[in-house]
Order: sequence, then structure tokens, then C-alpha cells
Amino acid sequence: MIVAFLEPLEGRLQEFPARYFPAPDYQVLLAPGPGQLPAELERAEAVIWSQTPVDRALIQRLPRLRFMQRIGLFRARGDASAALERGIPVAVTPHGVSDRVAQHALALTISLMRQIPASFEALLEGTNPDHLPEEETGAPATALNWARVPNIGSLNGKTVGIVGFGEIGACLTRLLAPFCGRVLAYKRTPLTPQQQRFFGVEQTPLDELLRTADVVVSTVPYTPESRLMLGSREFGLMQQSAYFVNVGRGNTVDEGALIRALQDRRIAGAGLDVFSIEPLPYASPLRKLKNVVLTPHSAGGIGGQVDTFERLRENLRRVETGLPVILPLGPGDWQPG
Repeated sequence: MIVAFLEPLEGRLQEFPARYFPAPDYQVLLAPGPGQLPAELERAEAVIWSQTPVDRALIQRLPRLRFMQRIGLFRARGDASAALERGIPVAVTPHGVSDRVAQHALALTISLMRQIPASFEALLEGTNPDHLPEEETGAPATALNWARVPNIGSLNGKTVGIVGFGEIGACLTRLLAPFCGRVLAYKRTPLTPQQQRFFGVEQTPLDELLRTADVVVSTVPYTPESRLMLGSREFGLMQQSAYFVNVGRGNTVDEGALIRALQDRRIAGAGLDVFSIEPLPYASPLRKLKNVVLTPHSAGGIGGQVDTFERLRENLRRVETGLPVILPLGPGDWQPG
């Protein structure tokens, strides 16, 4: 199969096509530079793109086309409806790094709501306030939550607010769907009604999101405008029972204000993968708080690109064997990034 990448690959990614699409089974056509299409594009049987403005005219140039793969749930462009009209499958896959960050945000959220750190600590310390005997388990179980860890909650039916909705937020909404809750989204450039329907979110002013959400997830990138955008005022708007999760950038948050909100139990807890200073200083008060889950800026990484290429390879295998592709797009699923 002849596979064309409509955008150039940078850095370590340049070695990925040969690894995942080896000759002689595949021939890879690469874009030579930004804004330049691959040579001999007309020979392509599969096209992979993200930011290239794919349209009907480009698709009409591809007589041998069998499959199109868009990389990016949100941060992507183009409308491949003309391929669907020819019966050619079109699929979408999230940016792998963003998808991993979204998974990490969900993991932090569930760790907080399910009281995983407190449960782990109680288990290590041998906490057993009812002095239950150590005996073989059976049915029915008699030692449920024998450490009496309080406030073990659930994400089911809860409201999650995503601040800085973009590719990570779009990936996170897919992961939240099984919990049957409500997802609020704040973005300085508001989402269109079509985007809100596609992602299943509600565009919400920041203050309303903060007041309403059971979990506030920040995916905000750093800019001079976003520096310290979440501080004492914003944490004061949140519900006392709410959790704050940050997988964006550390300096978008007034860390001192967050620490005070956590110390005073103004909010229930926080899950943080990013910090104002990294590595996190040993003397940081965050290290001593019981209502936090901390990870060392490990949400993303090059492994996300591996995920993307493994998904691409699997979809190409499915096309070649006549199986349905993963995450297919339909005629009404096109929304601009």
C-alpha cells in the first residue's frame, strides 16, 4: 500500500514510517516541507493528515485512494466528505501525546474521587479501626473498606469542567462519556454550536464553570495572557467539595493560592502533573498535603507518538483485510479546529 503523509515529520518522528510501514509491503510518500504536498501524491492509496486543508479538489486528484486518516480530534483541519461519497472510509485518531495527557487527567481525577492515595496509605499502615480478624475472604464479604477510608466517591453523573478546551479536552470528553455526566468547556475563542454537539460539551463562561463543576480540569497552555489566570478568586468560586486537576502548565496557576485553598480545605483536593518550578522543590508545601495527588510532569512524552503510529498501522491493516476502521468519521462529523 502506498501511504502519503501530507505534513512533514519532525525530529524522531522521521524514523517512524520505516518502522511501522516497512517495505516492500508499504511505500511511504512524505511531504518535503510545510505547505508542500508529497511528490507523486496521485499514486497514494492512503492519506494521513492533520493541518493540511483537505478538500474535494485534493481528493479528486487521488484515483487510487482507499483510506484517509485524520490525526486530531480537535486540532485538525479539512473535510474529507468527498471521500465518503466514493465509499472510501475516513477515520480520526487523537494526537497521541494529547490522548495520554487526557488519560492522565482522568487517572488523577479518579484517584482523588476514589481516595486512592488515602486507601493506599491506610493499607500500608495496617489501619483497622474495628479490629477485624484476619481471615480468608468468602461470600458475602465481611471486611468492606476495613480501613474506614472516608469520602470514597464516584465520577458517575458528575460535572467536569475543562478549562482551555482543545485537543486534550476533546480527548478527555471521549474518556468521560461512560460516566454519563455533564461536561462544561471554557475556551477564550468559543466553540461553535457544531463543535459543542460533536464533542458533547457545553460552552460555559469561566466563572460559571468554576461554580458548577465537581471537577475542574485545566489544560491551559502557557502564554503571557494565561499566566496566573487561576488564583485566589477562581479557587474561591469552586465548590468546597470540588477537585482541581492541572495537566496544562504550572504557571497558569497561582500555586501559592492553590496551596492555601488546599490547606484551608476550601476545595476538596488537587491532582497536579505540572508545577510553577520543576522539578518540584523538596520544600514545597504540596509534598506534605494529604488531599493531593502529585506526578512528575509525566502525562505526555514521546510515547504518545508511538500510540498514534500504532493506531495508524492498525487502521491500515483493517482496510487491507476488509474490517471496519477504528473511529470512523461520517458526513456530519466535520468541525474546524
